[in-house]
Amino acid sequence: MEKVDERISLNEWLPPWVRHQHVTRYEWLVDFVKGRDVIEAACGTGYGSRIMLEGGARLVDSFDLSAETISRARKEHQLAGLSFEVGDVTALPVPDRSYDIYVSLETIEHVVDDRALLGEAARVLRAGGRFICSTPNRVLTNPGTSIDDRPFNPHHVREYSAAEFESLMKEYFKDVQLYYQTSYGRRYSGLLGSLGRRLPWLGFRAHQMRKLAGMAWENPQRHFPKAAPADGIPEVLIAVCII
Repeated sequence: MEKVDERISLNEWLPPWVRHQHVTRYEWLVDFVKGRDVIEAACGTGYGSRIMLEGGARLVDSFDLSAETISRARKEHQLAGLSFEVGDVTALPVPDRSYDIYVSLETIEHVVDDRALLGEAARVLRAGGRFICSTPNRVLTNPGTSIDDRPFNPHHVREYSAAEFESLMKEYFKDVQLYYQTSYGRRYSGLLGSLGRRLPWLGFRAHQMRKLAGMAWENPQRHFPKAAPADGIPEVLIAVCII
């Protein structure tokens, strides 16, 4: 089950990098979902499910643990081919082999039993289906810490490095390709790591302050997912996994 709430709405004020990261991820997903049967869990307030349906998905069945959030999603996004239901990512109320694409963005770091989430994803996907999952990169968001250290974000159970994230996906899927979002310079990342190893809270706060300092120059293009982090270290990791 998800541990605690960290859902966002595009109808409310958000730091620009948060808004751009979330929206561009869904815009990037459109090429994967066109003509496909899609499940999204956890869908939050539903704006991403709508982007995918309007981008060409055949249908989108969306689930979230919060009944209140599902009620809100139904009110804000009433479209044919789009459904919202209460459901736990570790025990989804759907039959085996029901979908071509399973989308789960910024969810796995919230789930106490991450392997249960992945097992469910493998169960509900048809042969050749894709599981698309994103998560923060601990190297930037909690620099200098390990996967066993509690993240500073109180909503997260754990955060992964790129190698840990890829290795976990490969336990359940035959093919895993990583994509990357919102890169920072390698020298900057190294300095954060040095700070974090000495004072973990200082590395975390330094990265937050860096983002605040650059707020005026934020734009969506900076956050669009890429196939390789050639320009630095990504803040967000995205795995596209084939069952």
